[in-house]
Amino acid sequence: MTEKPTEQPETQDAPNKSVKKITPRRAAWVVFLAAIALAVFCAAALPGSSSAGIVLPKGSGADVHDVITEQTQYQLTSADITKENVQQVVASLARPESYSASVTNTLYWNGAWKEIHAMQYVRDGVCLTEYDDADGTAERFEAVKGGSYFAWQRTGSAQYTGATGTVTSDDLSMIPTYETLVAEDPQEITEAGLRTVGGVSCIYATVTDAETGYSLTYWISAVSGLLIQADYTRGSELVRSVVVDEMEQEQPSASLFVMPDGTSLLPEDTE
Repeated sequence: MTEKPTEQPETQDAPNKSVKKITPRRAAWVVFLAAIALAVFCAAALPGSSSAGIVLPKGSGADVHDVITEQTQYQLTSADITKENVQQVVASLARPESYSASVTNTLYWNGAWKEIHAMQYVRDGVCLTEYDDADGTAERFEAVKGGSYFAWQRTGSAQYTGATGTVTSDDLSMIPTYETLVAEDPQEITEAGLRTVGGVSCIYATVTDAETGYSLTYWISAVSGLLIQADYTRGSELVRSVVVDEMEQEQPSASLFVMPDGTSLLPEDTE
């Protein structure tokens, strides 16, 4: 496999990944591997809203009751976000009820790399992930609705329905769930602040697992409450990068959520 160019996914003022020390907890890797295993299993089984508000905790430079949004014209600064208060800030974020986004996972190993592209569609409590083939054509679909999991392919009539178990909608899209940052040991948060990624003001935080040598850094939009980018590293080596872009905070088409047998995953009164 040819060596991938050294430049990282297009970002503006993104951190230097070659020197940043960042790590995820081992549990995050277990869930990540479980999601891949579930996707492989199902592939084999199938033949042929509004802007998020940020509530700054006491001692952050703003009153605890202040809610920062684009409409308030408040200019969030790095001084507002620290290792000590980033968990409280993240806990106050909320994702939009409806949106769509492109997700690109890049995996690195032994000088080689592989990209996995997907689209994520969310509306009416259903999260649908659409995986593309090598030509960029939608090939496989996986969805989570409550505790149920659904999978089907673009061609053919076969479909699969089962329980999600511990797999989440983020796992299907290979996106780290940033909300888990709230429950992390504060001592494992090694960096936090505010940075601009792709022109978007983002809250960032790095979680480090000293035992494994792995780290995970999240960049979360301070406006939409959605993950923009995440990087997994081992020491100073980047092993996986997640870039979420082409975001649209509009309701995805209902036709996307229809299975091969004509069953819609959306509520009956949905248009």
